[in-house]
Amino acid sequence: MVRSMYLHLINTHTPFGHKEIWKIKVPLKIKIFLWFLQKEVVLTKDNLSRKNWKGSQKCIGCNLDESIQHLFLDCHYARMVWRMVYLATGLTQPKSIRHLFGSWLSNQNIEISDLIWVGVAALCWAI
Repeated sequence: MVRSMYLHLINTHTPFGHKEIWKIKVPLKIKIFLWFLQKEVVLTKDNLSRKNWKGSQKCIGCNLDESIQHLFLDCHYARMVWRMVYLATGLTQPKSIRHLFGSWLSNQNIEISDLIWVGVAALCWAI
């Protein structure tokens, strides 16, 4: 954990969203899930295959290789959800998971940032 935090701090200039995850008012299991997502260790099919899992690595929604980036941002189902978010709120889709937990969330209006965090938590959990 210390090593990953150090590497994050020296390799990026964006704020680290780790502390905000634990402050949002959502169930603990969703906070833990967001923490795993932010660290990019959610057990998607590409991560499972690195642990010698022998199943298909294809996304069940679109038959492309499943990764965290794909599942939460690039799959056409995720893009459709992000498009609805854009139409409802004007918030553009983040470019990557790092962008989502870094500058994308920190650039939002301070007054509604708690609401956006809860919305992102619900969105990611639903996907």
